[in-house]
Amino acid sequence: MGDLSPKRTRPAVCHLFFGEEVFPAYLFLDELRESQAVRGGQPLERFDLSTQEWREVLDAARTASLFTVEARIILVESPAPKRDQVPGPRHKLTEPDKKLLSAYLEDPVPGTILVIIYPGRIRATSPVVKFFSSFPADVVQVKELRPLRYAQLRGWIGKRFHQRGKSVGSDVADRLVDLVGEDLRSLENEVEKLVTFVGEERKQVQMDDVDQASGWVKSYVEWELSEHLEKADYQRCVEIMHRLLEQEGITPVRILGLISGFFRDILLAKLRLQEGQRDKKSIFREIKPQIKESFRKLYDRQFRQLFVLAEGISWKDLQHTLARLRDLDLKLKTTNLVFQTMMEGFLYDYCRIRRGERRR
Repeated sequence: MGDLSPKRTRPAVCHLFFGEEVFPAYLFLDELRESQAVRGGQPLERFDLSTQEWREVLDAARTASLFTVEARIILVESPAPKRDQVPGPRHKLTEPDKKLLSAYLEDPVPGTILVIIYPGRIRATSPVVKFFSSFPADVVQVKELRPLRYAQLRGWIGKRFHQRGKSVGSDVADRLVDLVGEDLRSLENEVEKLVTFVGEERKQVQMDDVDQASGWVKSYVEWELSEHLEKADYQRCVEIMHRLLEQEGITPVRILGLISGFFRDILLAKLRLQEGQRDKKSIFREIKPQIKESFRKLYDRQFRQLFVLAEGISWKDLQHTLARLRDLDLKLKTTNLVFQTMMEGFLYDYCRIRRGERRR
């Protein structure tokens, strides 16, 4: 997306941001308010084009404060179109609007800066973008903001930490994207949380910090357990189970429910595949609606995991595994047998069956 940071020199009169990922526009706005160009200025003035007209915006822009000569910022927000819809009428400019805007931008009020945000799937060739792009760059700066690709998010996350005096490895950036997805506002919140967590003394943010500070960690550990169940890695399954019990404070009932749910998902996937009426993506959305395609690596891993098992485990072995889990549930509720011992026996039996299948 390039460097959006306002320069210490006089900024343009007007900044137009448009696109599907407009969060960087709000970061620019924050930095603009803190920059030398607007320091000491008036509070931000906001206008919403869903309820207000351009005439109101420009009347406010021309009304200079009687008490200060410092810079003013006027934020103009267009309503976001509904998902999968093209931009609506408010994303267009009427001829009277164009005349008013042209008159203002040709003779702007000194020290007043317009920041305009048009969210959504808007093309650079759209009339509203072409109109603002027709002005010189020292008057209007136009920036398209597209969603970042997975690889680009590493750099964005690293930069946000660097601006706060911290550094991170690619493993931390990958973990945050896996947990949060590609929404920049959510990632920014996690960055803020981790910076606060490590404090001023330490400069390097490590994976353990993510595990301790992030509210997502329990879910991630649970996903790790399902990953190693798919791999039939007995040792790792046991280690993660102990971590859930001892470090994360997850109850035996919850762990048993988690593992039972894992196998019930496989059962449902096998049933849906056998019916043959839906594709795999549709089946996955039904079974794991909380894991969005935008989560990329996590989505790909969970998608592969589900169908590798659904297609690889036999009906006989799956029914045997589910019966063992029902027996464990009954013993957990009616006896004083040690949960860890029972679960280790189940995991050993399951992994032995899976390894046996792979040798055939």
